[in-house]
Amino acid sequence: MEKRSWKIGEIAKRTGLTVRSLHHYDQIGLFSPSRVTESGHRLYTDADVTRLHQIISLKQLGFALEEVKVMINNPDYNLTDMLKMQLSRLNEQISILVELRVRLHDIFELLDSGQSVSSERFMMAMQMMRIIQSPHFKPGQAEEIKNLFKSLGENELEKSYAEGQRLIAEFRKYKNMGKLPDDSEVASLAERWKQEVDSFAPADAEFIQSAEQYYSENPEDAVQHGIDGELYEYIKKAVSFI
Repeated sequence: MEKRSWKIGEIAKRTGLTVRSLHHYDQIGLFSPSRVTESGHRLYTDADVTRLHQIISLKQLGFALEEVKVMINNPDYNLTDMLKMQLSRLNEQISILVELRVRLHDIFELLDSGQSVSSERFMMAMQMMRIIQSPHFKPGQAEEIKNLFKSLGENELEKSYAEGQRLIAEFRKYKNMGKLPDDSEVASLAERWKQEVDSFAPADAEFIQSAEQYYSENPEDAVQHGIDGELYEYIKKAVSFI
């Protein structure tokens, strides 16, 4: 049975590559037609097509052409391993896209009020989605946070955020002054802090534990609000003395 073969134009059409790209691959010694007819025409064979698939796959994985050339010319190169790598990468990309779709849908639901939305609220919504979609919060907790966020108006959110920043700044000032968490002034501040937190999030111990687990694994989320690990422990102790 005669083996199949293809001209360069046919390969370009079937693979979506340009003739120019295939000529370039030939020039750099990456991919060349291995069959030559009696009339001198160069044709690509089944083996060539298999090699081209490997080249395209490795390029999609992010490898440069020179890297691809070294890899597929290596006698220890394994096609099965490459396909496993490609499938793994595709599964990662699919997971990322699925998660992105869920986040975008939830943000759309939060912000679909028919009114203009500030960039501040939009950023807060994105952070809220990141928090409640973490594995630390149970579905009921996440839904409660989302509903509370949706119920708060633009001014209420900005007012709450600004008040939180003022309280954090005062806690840091007292900590830097050397005041202990059970100091009367710190205790008064802790009362205000607790009231503010309770107005924006469930106050049960299970929720607090979930939040602590989240922030311990995502410290950058707390730091961007001005709370590092030491300050958080200081605030936590102060609240425990109320």
